[in-house]
Amino acid sequence: MRIEINTLKSRIITDNPKIIQALDNLYSFRVPGSEYSPNYRRRGWDGKKHFISRSGVFRTGLLHRILKDLEKINCSPELSKNEEVGYSLERIENIPYYDYQEELINKALHEKRGVIKSPTGSGKTLITAGIIKSLASKHKKMIVLFNAKQLLTQTYEFLHKVCNINNLGICYGEGYILGDIMLCTVQSIEKVLDTHLEDSEVLIIDEVHEFCNGKTTLAAIESFPNASFRIGLTATPPSDPIPRYNLEGSLGPVWSVVSTSSLIEDGKLTKPIIQLIKSEEFDPMDDDLMYGEIYDKYIVLNVNRNNKIKDIVGHIENSYKNSKILILTKSLEHTAILHGLIDDSFKLQGEDDIGKRYETISEFLNTKSSSVLIGTKILQTGINIEEITHLINARGLKSEVATIQALGRALRKHESKDQVYIYDFMDDAKYLRAHSKARKTYYTKENHEVKEL
Repeated sequence: MRIEINTLKSRIITDNPKIIQALDNLYSFRVPGSEYSPNYRRRGWDGKKHFISRSGVFRTGLLHRILKDLEKINCSPELSKNEEVGYSLERIENIPYYDYQEELINKALHEKRGVIKSPTGSGKTLITAGIIKSLASKHKKMIVLFNAKQLLTQTYEFLHKVCNINNLGICYGEGYILGDIMLCTVQSIEKVLDTHLEDSEVLIIDEVHEFCNGKTTLAAIESFPNASFRIGLTATPPSDPIPRYNLEGSLGPVWSVVSTSSLIEDGKLTKPIIQLIKSEEFDPMDDDLMYGEIYDKYIVLNVNRNNKIKDIVGHIENSYKNSKILILTKSLEHTAILHGLIDDSFKLQGEDDIGKRYETISEFLNTKSSSVLIGTKILQTGINIEEITHLINARGLKSEVATIQALGRALRKHESKDQVYIYDFMDDAKYLRAHSKARKTYYTKENHEVKEL
C-alpha cells in the first residue's frame, strides 16, 4: 500500500479494497437533519458525509488520523513526500515571545499544516505575526483570511505599525490595498482570486472555527492549491465530527500546548468570577411553544429578566468605580430593548461600518465614569477591549464555541483590573434550561470558579 500525498487531496492506493471500505465506514458521519432530505427519502443518499471516497481519496489534512488507524492493523504505507525545506523562527523587534508562543510558531514552521488552539487573549495575533515573519523570506505570496473585518483591520495595524512587516495588502468591503501578503475577509475573497488563488504558498486562517461549516467559508479553506503551509488559529476548535473533520481535512491536526487555566495561574490572563443568576420558573402552559417563541418570551421580552440585567448594571456602577461593562445579546431587538432600559449605554451592531465601531468603542472606553456597551455576535469575536471589567451574557445559547469565545472577551489582562466578573443566567424554561446547564458545564470544564446565586 502507498499514499500519494498532494496539497489539497491525497489518495490511498491498495489492492485490498476492504481497507478502503473499512476506512470509509470509520470516516463517515450522519449529517444532522439528513432524514428530511428528499434525496435521502428516495434512497439516493445514505444521509452521511464521507471523508474518504470509494477510490481512496481524502483531504490531506486527515493523513495523521488515517496513519494512526492503519497503524492499529500493523499497516505502514509508503508515503510520497516532497523535499523538506528548513525554516527558522524570526523574532519581532522589541516584542518577546512567551515560551508557548515560540513553541507554537516552531510547530507551524516544522509541521507546515495544522490548527493552533490557543485561548482568547493568549496572543494569537503575535503568533500569526511570528509565522508570517519567519516565512516571508522564502515565500513571497501569502493569504491571511478573516471572518470579521474588525479582526482584519486590528491585525493589519499590528503587523504594519508594531511588527514592521512589509508588503502587506488588505481587502474587505470598504477597502482594498494590493500586497503580496494579503489580509482578506472571506466575504471579499473573490477580489483576490486572480492575484493569490494559484500563487499563494502560505494560507493562514484566523478564528478558523468560523470556517468549518457553510459553502463559502469551507470552500475558502479547502482552496489555494499551492499553499503548502496551511495554518489555522482558534481558541475553540469544534468537537462535533463533521465540522472537526472539515477543519482537519483542510488544514491538519489540532495543536494545543497551553490552557486558559494555566495562563490565568501564570498571570497572563485575568481570573474570572462567574456568577449564575436564577431566572423565574417556567409556565407549564407554554409547553407547546416552539424554541423561537420560548426564546422571545423568556429572554428577549422578559421584563423581569431584563430588569435584573439593569439592576446588575446599577449594582456594578455603584460598587466599582470606572467599570467597563460588556453585555452580549443574540438579537438586535434584545440589544435595542436593553439599550433603551440602561441609561447612557452604547450599542454596536453588525451593520455599523468600521469607523462607527471605532467611534463607539472609543466613547465607551473614554467615558470617565462607568460605561456599558451592548451588542450581538459582533462583540463575541473581532473586538479587542482589554479594559472590560464585567461581562453580562444576556443570551440563552447552548453553543460551547459561543460561550467560551464570549468569556474570552473579558479575560485579557489590563492594569485596571486583577479579576473580571461574569454574569450569566440559569434559565428555568423549556429548551433554555438545558442550554443554561450546558454553559455551566463549559465554564467548569475550563476550571473557572462558578457560583450560583
